[in-house]
Amino acid sequence: MIQISASFSSSNLSLDSWSGMYVGCQWAAEHELPPEQWQFEIHHGPLCQMLILSSHHLVELMLFKCLRHLLDASPGKFPKYEKDFSKKAIFSDAFTKWPLEITGQGFHLQTEPFKSASALHLRRNATIHKESALASLAMARSALFSATQASRSICEQLLGPSTFEYEEVLAKYPVRSTQWFSKIKFLERFSPS
Repeated sequence: MIQISASFSSSNLSLDSWSGMYVGCQWAAEHELPPEQWQFEIHHGPLCQMLILSSHHLVELMLFKCLRHLLDASPGKFPKYEKDFSKKAIFSDAFTKWPLEITGQGFHLQTEPFKSASALHLRRNATIHKESALASLAMARSALFSATQASRSICEQLLGPSTFEYEEVLAKYPVRSTQWFSKIKFLERFSPS
């Protein structure tokens, strides 16, 4: 598979696939969603679902960007992963197994933010597949917060301290600190007011 990469500049920031997606998610969470659940209207439900999907996409983008960097730095050292990466890399395997086998240190999946990244992955699957799982404002904002923290931690664990190159973007477009996604109460059915 050929990897396509693009970047563009906006307001003195150079944006790539991760930061561009992040800015869009942050804008939607801060400017398109109402502050309180009681202000929720029917069109906010799908927007919250899209934020969950996009937030998971941030984690996925960062994970595969870092893994690609590690594989490119040691060509031929991990042929199984090089083959899998270009053909059929699956997020759950790459997240739970590859870091340990490539770097000798896996993610601590029972601690934050990795625990929330795992919960976000499960909810992403429930949202995009047959269940079309519902989402609340709290879930959407928690997904973005958790995905941002997980992206930073993935980068710094795989590539080293201070390697997360998006601090300037986060400073310009800050995400609210909120409850971790692994602790958020999921919306299981919609009750119109």
